[in-house]
Amino acid sequence: MASLPRAQDGGVPTAIVFPPWVGAAEAISLSLATGHRVLRSGRLPSIVVVAPAIPENAPPLPPGAWFFLVLTGLAGCLDTAAAMEVSR
Repeated sequence: MASLPRAQDGGVPTAIVFPPWVGAAEAISLSLATGHRVLRSGRLPSIVVVAPAIPENAPPLPPGAWFFLVLTGLAGCLDTAAAMEVSR
């Protein structure tokens, strides 16, 4: 976990990772309620991709979420197949 990419400057989308028992609707709802700008769902229903945020003004981790990860360097491991096709 310590070597996974993390947001540094707020310039890239971030994945919010919830436990696997959290569904897509609940994960998106919790992310929106905390002030994140949701871009799309991730590869699993419990992953939500949110817009970049300046670290000083970034919303907190939503209740129940495990952690944030930046998508850069993960080669689409957390993103949907459709989003990966668009970015190619």
